[in-house]
Amino acid sequence: MAADLPAEVWLQIFHYASDDDELFDHALPTSVAESSWYKMIFGDWTLRSPNEGLNAMQRRSYATKKAIMATCRTWRQLGQEFMYRFLFINDPTNLVRLRPLLDRGLGVSIDELERSLVSIIRRCPNLEIFIMDWPIRDSLLSVANALCKYCPTSLRTLHLNVPNSSLAKVILILDGLPALTCLHLTFDAPTPDNFHLGAAADLALTLGSLEQLALCGPFQDFFEQLMGWELPALRSLSLDFLSYREDLPDIIEFLTQHGSALTFLDINCIPVLDIPTILDLCPQLQTIAFNFDWRLDSAEGEAWGIGSLVNRPHAHITTIGCHWLHHAFGVGDAAKYAAVDPLVTHIIRRRNDMNFSAINKESFPKLQRVRVLDRMLLRDLEAADGPSPDCFERWERWWNQCASQGVRLEDCTGALLGTLPDDEPEVDESEEEEEGREDLRDLIRQCREMTATRDSPYYGYPPGYRRRSGAFGQQHT
Repeated sequence: MAADLPAEVWLQIFHYASDDDELFDHALPTSVAESSWYKMIFGDWTLRSPNEGLNAMQRRSYATKKAIMATCRTWRQLGQEFMYRFLFINDPTNLVRLRPLLDRGLGVSIDELERSLVSIIRRCPNLEIFIMDWPIRDSLLSVANALCKYCPTSLRTLHLNVPNSSLAKVILILDGLPALTCLHLTFDAPTPDNFHLGAAADLALTLGSLEQLALCGPFQDFFEQLMGWELPALRSLSLDFLSYREDLPDIIEFLTQHGSALTFLDINCIPVLDIPTILDLCPQLQTIAFNFDWRLDSAEGEAWGIGSLVNRPHAHITTIGCHWLHHAFGVGDAAKYAAVDPLVTHIIRRRNDMNFSAINKESFPKLQRVRVLDRMLLRDLEAADGPSPDCFERWERWWNQCASQGVRLEDCTGALLGTLPDDEPEVDESEEEEEGREDLRDLIRQCREMTATRDSPYYGYPPGYRRRSGAFGQQHT
């Protein structure tokens, strides 16, 4: 009966078994996506970022698919294309190990990373997600040609680390991938002053399917090119300038052209931007994240320095993300800096209070949550077991402000701010030993019963048998 099932049914069964629906929604994690706590081997707690969680999920899915393909020849043949719809490459040395497996029996073995990667892409005609989180300076053009040649209509998600001299190549890649819905580009350094785009400078692209765009690093020159492109489907925009603060592009002008349909906007930069104007340009926004160390222009001249985040109430904002806030709770390296330069710390904390005071239901009638996004801040809070004594009042004040309006104040895991991981209670060794003895007595008794009833067939667990839930204790993720 199983042999008569059509291939489509088997592939659907494999899909349910691998449980990778979350991988194939094609959206990449944003800064507002939830991190998770997990305990390291030495007993310390640390945070797993959303990207690390995606990597772990992909590895679990791969393990299941490999087990399916190793079952029999028919399943291997059916599952091969199913296996390679998602490529997440974080260790380039593994490419050389993978390519000979795919080329087995062809009589050719090439060790260069570029040839290996191109060969792998060529064997993935249904590739939907390609994530490469390491620079491929000299191989980018070859990879671009392979993606555009072998999977131009199937590729939906692309994540690349772009060298500063490869801007023109990136534009050519995008011109050949019209089906992209999600794009994440990380630029490693500013573009040289004497750099020329050549023919790529005249390309006015229309990315009709692009819904999510995330840029990281010194991407100013790419952003200037982006100004003249058509992005009718764009709904999510993330801009992370890291520590770069010079020559920022005209974000307001970009939002004037493309902001009317945005529902998600994340801007992480040091120079101050005009948040009220940005919100006016993006009337459909549901989530906005920005630097809470900024000083609001609307606070100038106010007696208490409390300004406004809006020119008029915003009807759709449900989530506000707070970048930075390193000095707000007096923990980690910021606490050491406060001892050296207390005046600057006081000014930054005052700005934090001003911005937080501007969050209210009058300005954001649909607001549901305020999320503190910095993972390092949460790690420092966990290490210090909460805010410092002189900053505890700030945490209470922010908490009461949100609670009084029915708004959740959350950390980057999605839990309420102040919820830190608890260590598992230690198990009494004497109780554990006694439980082991009781299990042994049960096992001996069951063996005696089996001996007495040997003639009768045995198909299941004996009455009263207690199965353990696992070989190891519960893990926190």
